Amino acid sequence: IEIPQRFAGREPIAAKPRPKSHKDATTDGFEDWTGTRGLAEDLRRYSAILRDKAKAKIGHLYPQVDVPAQQGGGKATVIAWLWARTVRSPNPAFSHVEVPLAATFVLSAKPGKEAYVVPVIEGNSYRFEVTIGSPNDQAKAGTKASGRGANFICLMSGTAISGDYIKREGQAGRMGTRLLAVVAEASRGRMYISPTPEMEDVANSAQALWRPSGDVPPRLSGGTCVPYGMTQWGDLFSSRQLVALNTFSDLIDEVKSMVMTDARAAGWVDDERGLAEGGSGARAYAEALAIYLAFTRDKVVNWLSTISHWWPGQDKIRPTFTRQALPMTWDYSEANPFAGAAGDFLVAAEGIADAIARLPVTKPGRAIQKDCRLLSSDTPIIISTDPPYYDNIFYADLSDFFYVWLRRDLRAIYPEVFATLAV
Repeated sequence: IEIPQRFAGREPIAAKPRPKSHKDATTDGFEDWTGTRGLAEDLRRYSAILRDKAKAKIGHLYPQVDVPAQQGGGKATVIAWLWARTVRSPNPAFSHVEVPLAATFVLSAKPGKEAYVVPVIEGNSYRFEVTIGSPNDQAKAGTKASGRGANFICLMSGTAISGDYIKREGQAGRMGTRLLAVVAEASRGRMYISPTPEMEDVANSAQALWRPSGDVPPRLSGGTCVPYGMTQWGDLFSSRQLVALNTFSDLIDEVKSMVMTDARAAGWVDDERGLAEGGSGARAYAEALAIYLAFTRDKVVNWLSTISHWWPGQDKIRPTFTRQALPMTWDYSEANPFAGAAGDFLVAAEGIADAIARLPVTKPGRAIQKDCRLLSSDTPIIISTDPPYYDNIFYADLSDFFYVWLRRDLRAIYPEVFATLAV
């Protein structure tokens, strides 16, 4: 809250062109850089630069998909890859087959746009085909067993797969994934396409050099994935998701150096002081934008985890946190961070920039901690409370999901804030 006022009333320093999604901050045809509009505009421009650099590095991991002739042919941009977790069949005759744990095979439940996945068994293996039309009860159920609990049915043999068996397989590191379908956006609108081995090969070719460590909370009021072997924060991401998030993180520091150079070229005084030292020159401005870029990346993290899942009723991805928990997801969605939809770095930046552009800057922001029992009675105060969750909602534990990424990017800017490994 101390950053916006420090850099209020300044024009943006980043060179054009600006991203296509940008809405000009104009007044009667003239650019208006009052308040925090200039800061917000720089976030938009440098976010576009960072996204372009990231796409140049890892765009090959997110290729367009071939549209089948019966769906119009040509190429289409992938919005999301939909995956199902797998375990080895408990039936000895099929113990070599990793069978899907799919809570549903429904892809779209929108009237007139219904689509679902049909598993096709071929000998000792299976594949998935997308079918257009209203799903039957079997498609709605996926491979989930009736009743409550994490119980499934083996696709190959019909053998029951108990929740305890799945937990043992997960804790032993034997849980895998299979691609269910691909959601793509073409000139004819959104479509669902059957998966191919080549699509899985591209995803599996990604090799992450860094993964966040730290314990996932073993107990959460809304559920946790820990019993299924997802105990470290890095376990919540696929390899391709980790590569994308690492790339965004690595580029934040590169863009921060670019901002500093551009600020100096624009005539900013460089007092060599960062934000933590109270600076307001080129270095501090570069750090400020690095912080907002890290916030942007953290918004992307919310969409790029294997806890995120597909919402058939709305034909869109639901983020990791739809509630204050990290529950196990059996079939999850992997967003394309370059598709111009949910999970795209530039889409996330646009939302943050819109908020920054509206922040009040008439007085400097300041945050301090005090014991509320010792406040002076003659001090004018406002008391605002969250509902009385107390420790029913594990906010600090949940916030580590974001903190482990922020710490990687911002520890050099605010060493005291990020001194600890966890919140």
